[in-house]
Amino acid sequence: MNYIQFLSLKEYKNVYLFLGDSFLAQKSVEHIANFLQIKSQYDITKFDDENYSSDAIIQSCEQLSFFQNKRMCVVKDVKSISETDRKKLQAYVLNSNPMTTLIFVDTQNSKVFDFLNIEKVEMKLNDYELISFVINLCESYGKKISKQASDTLIEYCAKDLNRINLELQKLVCYSNDKDEILLQDVTNLTAQSDEVIIFDLLTHLANKDTQLSLETLCKLMGTPDKNSQLFNLISVTFQRMFFCVASKNSSDLQIANALMVKPYAITKLQQQAKKFSAVKLKSILYELFEIEYFVKNGKMSLDNALIYIIEFILCN
Repeated sequence: MNYIQFLSLKEYKNVYLFLGDSFLAQKSVEHIANFLQIKSQYDITKFDDENYSSDAIIQSCEQLSFFQNKRMCVVKDVKSISETDRKKLQAYVLNSNPMTTLIFVDTQNSKVFDFLNIEKVEMKLNDYELISFVINLCESYGKKISKQASDTLIEYCAKDLNRINLELQKLVCYSNDKDEILLQDVTNLTAQSDEVIIFDLLTHLANKDTQLSLETLCKLMGTPDKNSQLFNLISVTFQRMFFCVASKNSSDLQIANALMVKPYAITKLQQQAKKFSAVKLKSILYELFEIEYFVKNGKMSLDNALIYIIEFILCN
């Protein structure tokens, strides 16, 4: 079952496992709370890796509602569970309290809750669903958004729903006198994520466009800390591209899980990787590793390292 199917249900079970996007998981928790008419935060107990305890979770689920109503218990992103705790939770979900909805959330693909024989909900959207979701989310804030503006916002935010939500709230605030958010509003007020600009940089490099490559690099460069992060991002991006080329028989989802990134990023990387040969990618990686050695040993500045690797890619 996916997010859209989950929202359309007419009745809900007592126990669920949400897998994937944290923003959609939070929206689903809110949806169930509204469906069950849980109005008080006292009737929603939350656990994470810091306060996790199977005994506390079960005790919370057995607790009576503060307002004589139904309750919820949300357990999110626990890193590991002992065998004893597994047995306790397995026993509880087989005979769960019908007055409490217990939701396990795994946004890190840790698979730590997979041992539970409960309904799983994939918190993800396809491209069509994502566009509709953004339009509806904007309308929930009292504004309309044009199709062009929605598409651009999604692209600028690299399909990151948390960031899309924050950017939408900002756009709504800055457009108090208008009923609709337009493309120009998005391009003027929303900064492209570094990940998106990196993809632009890769395109210019593959096209051997020196001017646009250097202009894009300049947009990304800044303080020493930012340049260090930028160099690492370029290095990691080429490593991932090489991994994509070397994993021809794997799906984008399998590669995304292996690299612990979103499938959208792998889809983009696959597109970019086709523009470079495996031999070219390998030579770029060797050069990046050598430059990193020079930078760490004080033989090359970060500014020069960034410019050098761009020129190396353009000239080879």
